[in-house]
Amino acid sequence: MPVLDYDIVIVGAGPAGSMAARAAAEKGMRVLLIEEHPQVGVPVNCAEGLSANGLRDAGISPSPEVVSQEVKGVRVYAPNGKYLELPSSERAGYTINRDIFDRRLAEMAVEDGAELMLETRALRVVKEEGRVTGVLAKRGGEIMEIRAGVVIGADGFSSIVRRTAGLGRWYTDVATCAQFRLAGLHLEEPEISEFYVGAKYAPGGYAWVFPKSREVANVGLGVRRIHKKPAIEYLKDFVKADPRLRSGKPILVNGGVTPVSGLVEQMTGDGVMLVGDAAGQLIPVTGAGVHAGIVAGRIAGEVAAEAVQSGDVSRRTLREYEVRYAVEWGERIRKSRRVVEMLDRFNDGDLNTLAEIITERDILNLANGRNITRVLARLLRRAPLKIMKMALIYLST
Repeated sequence: MPVLDYDIVIVGAGPAGSMAARAAAEKGMRVLLIEEHPQVGVPVNCAEGLSANGLRDAGISPSPEVVSQEVKGVRVYAPNGKYLELPSSERAGYTINRDIFDRRLAEMAVEDGAELMLETRALRVVKEEGRVTGVLAKRGGEIMEIRAGVVIGADGFSSIVRRTAGLGRWYTDVATCAQFRLAGLHLEEPEISEFYVGAKYAPGGYAWVFPKSREVANVGLGVRRIHKKPAIEYLKDFVKADPRLRSGKPILVNGGVTPVSGLVEQMTGDGVMLVGDAAGQLIPVTGAGVHAGIVAGRIAGEVAAEAVQSGDVSRRTLREYEVRYAVEWGERIRKSRRVVEMLDRFNDGDLNTLAEIITERDILNLANGRNITRVLARLLRRAPLKIMKMALIYLST
């Protein structure tokens, strides 16, 4: 069996994995980035929305190749059809081409010195005396051992690295998502992204319309717990109910599982780290994870490199990554999860009432896990009794 030696091996060439590879390579590490698919970024299982800040933190300019549609505004629809429009200055962003975006991130990692190995699937981590020392991987028909000082698992929600390293089997809450890319549309405002909340559209989750142009849009939804049929069936109903969408032709059907229970309890172990979906690094209210994963990848790559250089790759050293990530993103994810738990108590009538008293800025803060206590305190001053009780439950926990 072939044995390869590196300082750091990263499993999964999504945004988090490629950012980790680049950050570690920049510090002079011998880095191997492995990806199970023949191409980075394919298949695409993403709504493809990304904020301007997310694109900036990735170090990628908003070129026409990467950006499909600039987003200048966002509308959030209540079950009764009324909507709030979020100010464009607060929600500047893009509908991107995820395949090109992911490929560019991997190319940047390679340009900075990382190696990329495609069509290589991790089978399990390798341990010696309780410490992760590499991964066993398969490429073609050949099994190889890849030894490394640190293994970074960036291999998605079902992460082989997480499960075989003993950092957690599964999430306590996930959203099941389905999406059509519809062509042949005639959208009047392609610069507006849309969100639809309530069991009417997507029980336990929400539906979205993210235009990629005037003629093409990603239309999808995610459901949780209380749904009574597959996500794809709710999506078909959603499309049929919208005159703008029902004549569209599906040119891509995709979907997946989005963990929305928050960060895994332990993102590091001796010789191992988790980033991206593998670590639950998504904003639970929205399911957005690209930006959160980009930041995590950069921090993880830097910390891993410093640990290898110091000769100490124990969890005690690697936990610096968890500490640094928690400063902003960890707290946002935790608070956003609590908002999900509060909103789970709302029926569609409650959501309609909430839409009458909430402001656009309040929605932004709730969705992103920011200033939650302040937002709820403002809502209490103008909320009906039932919503007031739900907000008080949040504030008291």
